Amino acid sequence: MSEFQAFFWVAMAGIIVGIAFDFYRSLRRYLRWGRISTWVGDLVFSFMALVILFLFFQRANALEFRIYILWGSILGLFLYLRFLSKGFIKAFFHLFRLISYLLKLLREGLMIPVKGIIILMRPPYAILRWLSFLLYRILEAVFDQPLKRTSAWLADLWNRLLPPSPPRTKG
Repeated sequence: MSEFQAFFWVAMAGIIVGIAFDFYRSLRRYLRWGRISTWVGDLVFSFMALVILFLFFQRANALEFRIYILWGSILGLFLYLRFLSKGFIKAFFHLFRLISYLLKLLREGLMIPVKGIIILMRPPYAILRWLSFLLYRILEAVFDQPLKRTSAWLADLWNRLLPPSPPRTKG
């Protein structure tokens, strides 16, 4: 591989890292990440940037360290950030809005059968609710007085079985 081809691959590494950085930066801004999410995202981005650089440097010159690797990747990153970054950021925001809109449509489409089931289940639910309230009132009428008498009887039995407590004295 000639030096020009190697330099091209190294510069492409810088450009691809710049694209990945703009994607990450615009995603972070679009989702309004907090401090912890940003910290974790920075770690993931750093790892991904290392993988990208590793793959392109391996393609360029089988991972032999040469000074043009450093300068070429910095030059590719600089050229990307200077000339292409704003367009990619706008494109990423449009992509995120499109994905958000499609997910909203999908969620609303999935809710159609759920809303249909809710509408179909309203009459049985109303009948069951009415029957359960009726059963509660019947059982209340039947068992209210016996339960009150049983409760009073148990309280009286408890008081008769236990000896009275001695009076407390201060001292």
